[in-house]
Amino acid sequence: MVKVGVPRALSYYRYFPMWKTMLEGMGAQVVVSEPTGRVLLEEGVRHCLDDICVPVKLFFGHALSLKDKADAIFVSRVVSVEKGDSDTYTCPKLIGLPDMVKGSLDGLPPMLEFVMDVQNRSLKASVKSLAATLGVPPSSAKNAFESSLEVQARYESELLRGLAPGAAMSKVLPDGNGSRGSEEARDTSFHRDPLSIALVGHDYLVHDSFISHDLPSRLNKLGAKAVLMSEVPDSVIEKETARYPEISWSYEKELLGAASHFLGRPDIDGVMMVIGFACGPDSIIAEIIAREVRRPESPPLTTLVLDEHTGQAGVATRVEAFVELIRRSRNKR
Repeated sequence: MVKVGVPRALSYYRYFPMWKTMLEGMGAQVVVSEPTGRVLLEEGVRHCLDDICVPVKLFFGHALSLKDKADAIFVSRVVSVEKGDSDTYTCPKLIGLPDMVKGSLDGLPPMLEFVMDVQNRSLKASVKSLAATLGVPPSSAKNAFESSLEVQARYESELLRGLAPGAAMSKVLPDGNGSRGSEEARDTSFHRDPLSIALVGHDYLVHDSFISHDLPSRLNKLGAKAVLMSEVPDSVIEKETARYPEISWSYEKELLGAASHFLGRPDIDGVMMVIGFACGPDSIIAEIIAREVRRPESPPLTTLVLDEHTGQAGVATRVEAFVELIRRSRNKR
């Protein structure tokens, strides 16, 4: 049985249930890298250019950690995830990820590249290509693909219910594989004045507990429930971003739509933008949100920028100060 390594980074948080079900349906054994730690991050940084954002550095570290644990490394090329009247894309780092891995990391096992480009190529074609590489008959690949779509749909339903990726994976995958490192306590009942703070940021930043310094749990300990961006339905995102048709980056549109939604909700006490340093699209969207989306009556908004140098003390100070600001403003009403 071939062992296929899946790095616990980037699109893992969005599509792992589908990938795991599909690969196992084709007879492969899926091996997931361990949750991010200091050594893993340092390895990724060492093999990556300085001006590349930290999520890619994390992916490099996770890929390298699988070098002696897998026969092949699964790397996705996520080009487009929605069909529209105009071209849409995900992010340059997700589109070029296989090329960056090939050009920067030596000594890795063979790469299994899986293309997701719904505008120009069907997923069935990508599954067929993957099956051919693994030597899997078309009938087995078809069954594996159909099962993977069912599991992915259940996973996305759990995210909409408010579960974090790790908890949602534990519910939809038979062995709960992939759940470690992304659990958050959601109980704020112990606090006499609980708050609801929306986290607007890519899941590969917010839910990597090492690089985000366990941000959702940190909020919870301060008596604030973390309301996740994945709880916002696609229909709401589309409605909120209707006046920005020129935005072609799908994942940035999600940030914009979720922020607009949360900033207009009376039950949200504050909104925290979580972005990666050196991410151009994130920076642009953060400016649009701060300058055009936020209104005088909106709840407080802050931005937390993360990279490999962001220390736990700095995050703790920012989060505590933001929560205290919200509590004081509520007491003045």
